[in-house]
Amino acid sequence: MTADPMPELDPYDIPLNEMVTYRLSRLNAQLSAQATKFLKKSSGLTLTQWRVLVILDTNGETLPSEIVRKIDLDKGQLSRTIKGMVSGGLIDSRISESDGRSHVLSMTNRGRELFETARPAMRERQLCLLESLNSEERSHLFSALEKISAAAARLDNQE
Repeated sequence: MTADPMPELDPYDIPLNEMVTYRLSRLNAQLSAQATKFLKKSSGLTLTQWRVLVILDTNGETLPSEIVRKIDLDKGQLSRTIKGMVSGGLIDSRISESDGRSHVLSMTNRGRELFETARPAMRERQLCLLESLNSEERSHLFSALEKISAAAARLDNQE
């Protein structure tokens, strides 16, 4: 089954529902709201806290700058999240031995417990989303997202 070819679009007359940025923004908002609901129900974590814990689970001790880079989060928002997570006992923060200006973050036992509590629901959610596409569709989706990301980077470099 092939999709109908997209009609040629007048670059000045693109309907809102055919704008890539609009469609991705709507989908992102929908998925973020859903993830927030799953996390609240399963563990009480926020989506940003969950993402920080995923990175710490994957990488072990991590610098905040690495988290900013991986989840493309505003430094101020990450700083507030980290402070809340440290005060809530979810993560530890210590001065880096190699660079006394940086802090190294690690997951505490309490953070690990909440992470493991939320993990099954979040994993099931990801599997459900991925299984809505066959392997060829998944491959096309990720390829298309990479192409859109590259095009956006080219536009950034034109400025």
